[in-house]
Amino acid sequence: MQFPVPQFIDVEDKIIGPFTLKQFGIIFIAGLIDVALFRIFKVGVILFLIGLPVTLVGLVMAFGQFNGKKLYDSIPLALKFLSEPKQLVFHKAARMDNLDIKTITVEQVRASQGVPTQPEESPQSKLKNLTRLLEEKNEQETQLVNKQKGS
Repeated sequence: MQFPVPQFIDVEDKIIGPFTLKQFGIIFIAGLIDVALFRIFKVGVILFLIGLPVTLVGLVMAFGQFNGKKLYDSIPLALKFLSEPKQLVFHKAARMDNLDIKTITVEQVRASQGVPTQPEESPQSKLKNLTRLLEEKNEQETQLVNKQKGS
């Protein structure tokens, strides 16, 4: 059995002309404020200094978007975020002494994979091997230089 799935549920209905009810309300309130300012100041510079920003804020509030959401839906969320206290949670790190953890060495991993283990060399023997290799390379380089000079 199939049921019809409603689509476009996030689109608001255009109730008053091309405006939604919220957009019309915001524009209407901005217009009322402008009319009140006109009644108070009549015509003058102060009317334009206060009335023009009120109109622009009303238009931005009605038609503006932030992160794909209408601005009039985002502003109450922003005010709630700024006004409520933040709850900071501290998670104490778990102590390792009461946990049952096995320590696995490299030799145990190699043995479980069937890789033959080699006895580890001491640092002195590694250093001796490195010194021997460097001396051999130095001798080879001097021989090559002597051959180049001789030919």
